[in-house]
Formats: sequence, C-alpha cells, structure tokens
Amino acid sequence: MTNRRQFIKISIAGAGALTLGAGALKAMEWVSKPENTGKIKVDLKRTPTYCEVCFWKCAGWVYKTSEGKIWKIVGNDEDQHCNGRFCPRGTGGVGMYYDEERLKSPLIRVEERGKQVFREASWDEAFDYIASKMKDISVKYGPESMALFTHGSGSAYFTNLIKAYGSANIAEPSYAQCRGPRDEAFLATFGEEVYSPEITDIRDTKCLVLIGAHIGENMHNGQIQEMSDAIDKGVTIITVDPRFSTAAGKSKFWLPIKPSTDIALLLAWMHEIIHNDYYDKKYVEKYCNGFDKLKEHVKDFTPEWAYGITTIAPDVIRKTAKAMADASPSVIIHPGRHVTWYGDDTQRERAIAILNALLGSWGSQSSDARSENTKIP
Repeated sequence: MTNRRQFIKISIAGAGALTLGAGALKAMEWVSKPENTGKIKVDLKRTPTYCEVCFWKCAGWVYKTSEGKIWKIVGNDEDQHCNGRFCPRGTGGVGMYYDEERLKSPLIRVEERGKQVFREASWDEAFDYIASKMKDISVKYGPESMALFTHGSGSAYFTNLIKAYGSANIAEPSYAQCRGPRDEAFLATFGEEVYSPEITDIRDTKCLVLIGAHIGENMHNGQIQEMSDAIDKGVTIITVDPRFSTAAGKSKFWLPIKPSTDIALLLAWMHEIIHNDYYDKKYVEKYCNGFDKLKEHVKDFTPEWAYGITTIAPDVIRKTAKAMADASPSVIIHPGRHVTWYGDDTQRERAIAILNALLGSWGSQSSDARSENTKIP
C-alpha cells in the first residue's frame, strides 16, 4: 500500500513530467528511488525565494536542474510563517511558472481590421507609452486627476510613483473589503492592530473561538499548521457558522447562528462572563476602562434574549461561555480576516476585542494560571 509520502512523490512526478524537460524528469526519477529518500540530488542548484500567491509570503527554496529547469519548491525551515512547508498554492508555483498562457511580455491594445487585439511590445516601448499617456493627463487635467487603487507588497513602488507624479489620491479598496473593520476595531480597543499575518498564538491556546473565521478553508499556511497542532493537544474549538464548515467538523461546539446576528451572541457571552464572575478581575482592573458601564449595558442581554435573535439555544450559549472562561487566559476569540459583511462590522469586531479583554487573553502569554499576563500594547 502506498503511504502518504510516497503518494505525494508520485503525484509530483506525474504532474511535473507534463511540464518539465528531460533534465527535470531525470531528477524526479532519481528521487523516486527508495535509496535516495530524503536526499537532494547533488547537481540541483538551490535558490532562495518567497511566495507572493497570498499575503502570508512564506519563505522557501527553489531547486533547479543543471539545465535551469525548476524541479521543486519547498518551504524554508527557518521561516516562522511556513515552518518549512509550502501550501498547495505555493508548491503549485512550478505549474504557474510553466503555464503556456503566462504573460511573459507587455501587451498593447491595438485595432486590426475593426477588431481590438493585443500585440506584444518591448518593455521600453511599454514604459514610453505609459509615460506619454501620464504626461498628457497631467498637462490637460492636472496630476491629481490620477488615482491609485493598490494592494499587496508591490503597492509601495506604485505609491512612490504616484506621489512623485504629484497625486495624493491613493486608496486600498481591499482594506475596507477585507480586514479594515477588524483592524480599526482592535486599534480603537487596544491601541494596536491585529496585523497580517495575525498575532495570535493558536498553537498553544486551550480554547479557540471561530466566529466568522474560516480557518481550514483557506491557505493561510501558518494558522492551519497551528490549528492542527492545537487539535493534537486537545484544544476546545467553538465554531460559529451557519454552515457545517471544515472547522465545525473539528469543533466541540458548533453554533449554526442565524446570519447577521453575531453581535447578539457576543453580548450574551459578555453577559454570562461578567454576571457569573467568569471574567479575569486582575486583568480588567489593571488594563481596562469603563467596565462598570459595560456591565450595566449587557445586564439584560441574557442567553434567552439572544436565543430569539440568533436561534442559538440558551444552554449552548452558557456552556460555550463557561468553556472560554475555563481556558482563560489561554483562549482566543479569533478576530478573523474577511470581516466586511453586514454594515455593523467594526462594532462586531469591537465586541470580539472586548470579549478577549474580559477573558484576559489579549497581550497575554498562554498559561495554565489565570492573570499571569504580560503587559498588553
């Protein structure tokens, strides 16, 4: 029977043979032999790289044959984002590189016989064309008439360009569409963003609450590895999702909430944690302002009240609140990533931030003892 490691080797060899040359094929034949397991062929050249398929930007190594053909892409063991492992999208970089439809030179739109088509151009021609158009726009309408909508690591270069051009009209729509409400909410609550990748210790947490966070259904490499390790350690996972998601299938509690009612559940959890004295009193006293106002605000938001809004049974709300408190401060109510949904997203994320504070988790090291907190930002 083929084991997992052998299956992966066979899969890579089968896919690679379709795209790579004879030199790469020989390298694959070499590595498929049992006596060479775990070894790297000596005539392969190793080059450092990092993956830009997503914002995780995992560091890795590219192995090339003596003919310069890419043989394999692997993670860098010293990179904390990937721990030596690339996700399928990263390892799929070989196929992307050798894709016959990959754009390899600039194209300029032209009209031929009444039909618009693209023709290949040199880089010098393309840059001259762009520069002349930008100059014409600046002379006719002013440089501020041009705006930049940007995203990703390359945005810094385009930002410098548009500023040098004379325009301050720069926007990043993806921020508002994805994690903007989350970062603004945590900034308002803690004075610090969640950052990207998120500064969450999933591996060592004893209770992980996923409310609108779909870990396991994305390629956020480090988080998936950490969640797998946490599952091996016996973490309690609480997943709030209308769907029976991948994470729900790994959870002790699955709460199939009515869409757009997350805040009601979060308020009911706060009610239970505060009015049952589950909250971390030392943490709240040392770091939090306005606790009495919050206590008064949530006094009527009982699990019964939330049940009529969320459809989550009161006993489930109580059990999950207690599970969070029992794990405190080693608990994460995960801030999520794609958090722009209903229009109340910033307040929903503020509720998540406040719930983390009540449990003493934000800025704290995972610990078996309550209130053994490091200073928060």
